[in-house]
Amino acid sequence: MEKIQESTLTAFLNEFRLFPDGLRRDIIADRTGLTSKELPAIREYLEGDGFGFADDEEGRWMLAGKPDRLLPYWIQAGLRCDRLAQQVFYKEEVGSTQDVAFELMVEGRPHGTLVVAEHQTGGRGRGDREWHSTPFKGVQFSLLLDLNPPDTFASVLTIAIATSVARAIQDVAGVPARIKFPNDVLVRGKKVAGILLEVKDYGVPRRAVAGVGINVNQLAVDLPEPVREIATSLRAERRGQEPIGRPRLLRYVLRELEKWLERIAAGEFQDLENAWNRFSAMEGKTVVFRHGGEGTVEGKVLDASIQKGLLLRLADGTEKRFRLEHLSDVRFT
Repeated sequence: MEKIQESTLTAFLNEFRLFPDGLRRDIIADRTGLTSKELPAIREYLEGDGFGFADDEEGRWMLAGKPDRLLPYWIQAGLRCDRLAQQVFYKEEVGSTQDVAFELMVEGRPHGTLVVAEHQTGGRGRGDREWHSTPFKGVQFSLLLDLNPPDTFASVLTIAIATSVARAIQDVAGVPARIKFPNDVLVRGKKVAGILLEVKDYGVPRRAVAGVGINVNQLAVDLPEPVREIATSLRAERRGQEPIGRPRLLRYVLRELEKWLERIAAGEFQDLENAWNRFSAMEGKTVVFRHGGEGTVEGKVLDASIQKGLLLRLADGTEKRFRLEHLSDVRFT
């Protein structure tokens, strides 16, 4: 079948999101600017991608089935973002979405360009760790981001992304999420999502590629045996283990992140800091980390601030601040 523009498919599907009880063909044509002759071909194309339609007695078309696929036009339908995911590059299988995103960065693709894959064969996490992916069961994506303002620390962006992921997990999947600074999101003590932020100076503005992996619909048997003790999925942690719509989860993450990026650009950090502290719950915990050239530091967290860093009470009773951008290998004891 002849390829149909993704913007046309997005506009068509948006009508069914707005009118779940269905629409007559003439109404769809009037609202979208398409012709009645074009509509059957669009419907047939979408059915080939796994969408289901039904017809009622009054001649209305209804969207009866939605595929759990990260198709670009389906992500954009109902997205409600002004800048993120305005361009989407989709791969069923790829080595790493990060690598594709860096290629697109060199091409000059705009802020918010999204690379999404159903399966990664060479996904990587922080410290060159491997990120395991199960085909069509997780969410793996990378975003091109302009640093705004240009001196924005990577730690601030990582917090914004982690908070967006945690909020989406809580609201969409209905399971409790916790952020383990700097780049992990946990559910009931096990890792369910990871973030890899890489900043490159390819000119002005400074740009970053943010990679995110979320275990969504895997069951325990889908996870490699070596990681089952430390990793889980959203479905595995739900009562009844009901599957979760991956496109809906991704849309939620993107909407949340765009909100936080706008606040960061405006120099407004308080709401983000409050949200981060609710999900990270670091205050009162004993933490161990490496800090620049000072070696290993251990202490009790008294305060966690995006701009000021962590305030710790050290073993000798003194209190000291440590800036977040200088922390690495963070562990809780």
